Amino acid sequence: MTLIAIVVIAAIAGGGYYYYQSSRSTTASATTSTSAGPLRTIKIGLVASLTGTASDVGTDMQRASILAVEEINSDGGVYVKAFNSKLMLELIQGDDKTNPQEGVTAVTRMILEDNVDVLVGGFSSSVTYASEVPAIENKVPFIVTGASSSVVTRRTDMNTSYIFHYCSITDDYSEVIVKFFAETMKPMVAPDRNFRLAILYQDSPYGKGCYDSSEKFIKALNLPIDIVAGETFKMGDMDFHTQLTKIKAAKPDAIYHAGFVADTSTAIKQGLTDVGLNTVFVGVECNDDPNFYSLVGEWGDYQLIESKFAPFAGHYMDAVDNYIEAYKNRWNIMPGMMGADTYDAIYMIKAAIANAGALDKAEVRNAIEKIELPQMLIPMKGGVVKFDENHEIDPICFIEQMHFDANTKTLKLSIIYPDTMKQQEFVLPPNYESGEA
Repeated sequence: MTLIAIVVIAAIAGGGYYYYQSSRSTTASATTSTSAGPLRTIKIGLVASLTGTASDVGTDMQRASILAVEEINSDGGVYVKAFNSKLMLELIQGDDKTNPQEGVTAVTRMILEDNVDVLVGGFSSSVTYASEVPAIENKVPFIVTGASSSVVTRRTDMNTSYIFHYCSITDDYSEVIVKFFAETMKPMVAPDRNFRLAILYQDSPYGKGCYDSSEKFIKALNLPIDIVAGETFKMGDMDFHTQLTKIKAAKPDAIYHAGFVADTSTAIKQGLTDVGLNTVFVGVECNDDPNFYSLVGEWGDYQLIESKFAPFAGHYMDAVDNYIEAYKNRWNIMPGMMGADTYDAIYMIKAAIANAGALDKAEVRNAIEKIELPQMLIPMKGGVVKFDENHEIDPICFIEQMHFDANTKTLKLSIIYPDTMKQQEFVLPPNYESGEA
């Protein structure tokens, strides 16, 4: 059983830095020896879906992590008072294979065999709900950057004090989506009646969370929206004709699809082409990824994405522009949403360890809990990164609209909601058909 370790450490000769990749079952070879003994590294364990259903998103998280580690190490690493020295970061990867048991195996290996100091990543909520257990049991700080179900940080069967959520939760997704429908789209398509919303969602904590959160905010905010259909699918499903046919019969004004890259792009195409649903689909932020835009292609025209990081939307934050340039220079591809969360989290780990002045896991946990940083790639309410009592953040989420450029055969995106971030106005698809009461 081997893990792939990405190691960036200080080179003894010349004072430069070098990078190498190795396969091994321990990290003994990952240190550099000096006359004073081996050089300690800060071991960050990346939990990512490098294979399986969510491998596209996992690969983005991997690339973003490597980029952050390289940047931090090239800048001299992290000063740790207990060592009276700057230490380099060592990134150790664990592939959860988009599978709960594989996630448990990967995290257990990184904790018990690689002796990681902190964990980062985790995408699918059902996978992370399982894979966080060894972190909880061994009291290893884990900053989750992709699993959006609040059960990850709010579960009551275990003590989640070592788990932190640096990503949107389903409440964040759904609040901005239903408010957009009520405030922007309803006046255009249903001025004299309630807006008719259908939800097609993954049968998982993530998908169920999106549905439940939508219901919650419609009621709490007294929004003029009726959920007229709620259909589910299994993770990995790619045939949505049955669900979409039922949804069409319910005559919705829009469809909220809570899924991953492959299934969301497939559902949009099947709905528009095979079922004849001439409506508006909205997907969630994990789909703000180059692979999604490639898969959905021209069928993404006029469709929507909820996000909090918009690499395809043009300028809206200097930090985002700089990150896109660095990412493209390193990987020759555009970044996606989930990698941005993970990139930020590694810089947060750097700050927390520096504040703790030690690598003791309890001290690092306490430093993460108390962290207050200026917002980085992810815009935050108040402009500050910090965790609340549930170890969750308060990001600014927004809605983007896609437009297909027939000349370049690519999709262009613009932020259309809320007004504080709007780049362009929302436009109804030319063949749009509203629902009926």
